[in-house]
Amino acid sequence: MENRNESIKKWLNINVILIAVNVLVWLIMCVKGDTRSAQFMYEHGAMYPPDVLSGEWYRLISAMFLHFGAEHLISNMFMQYFLGDMLLRALSQWKFALIYVLAGIGGNVTSLVMMLLTGEFAVAAGASGAIYGIIGALLWVVLRNGGKFESISVPRMLLATAVYIGYGFTTEGVDAWAHLGGALVGFLAAIILYRKKISVVIEQWD
Repeated sequence: MENRNESIKKWLNINVILIAVNVLVWLIMCVKGDTRSAQFMYEHGAMYPPDVLSGEWYRLISAMFLHFGAEHLISNMFMQYFLGDMLLRALSQWKFALIYVLAGIGGNVTSLVMMLLTGEFAVAAGASGAIYGIIGALLWVVLRNGGKFESISVPRMLLATAVYIGYGFTTEGVDAWAHLGGALVGFLAAIILYRKKISVVIEQWD
């Protein structure tokens, strides 16, 4: 019975819950219409600069849980599952959730600002900003632990971060600025929230 409870606790963590929310929202959206349609996504809470600036600030949050089609959802949730599992080994559930939400909002704000600067508006949605926030937070955890955390090292983390962000800037239709903004917010949030565990050495005297 105890092993069963431990197994349930292992699976029912904040990362899995957030993934479940993303999947549930996508399934509900599929019933209502076509999630590959920019117009449909816009009508259901995706981020679009003119509307955000008109007072619909909730779009900076709601857009985090919307995805353009099954491929977009699956690729994001696959990445979130493995990266989130690693970050949860260093952070508490509520700190993980806070970094996820802050990075998601930060990514959308960065995307919003860049659209305003370029004058090129697009309907944006996805959990990528939050997921890249996990990457940024993991980078700080590794740095804070002297360059290695479990099986993750600084070179490996830097390479992964560069590849992920570079992919966004070289792939058409990907909101690279949301990725970069999310990673930066995740990194900064982890600096504030993460504290390295201190190893206590107990000396015994005869």
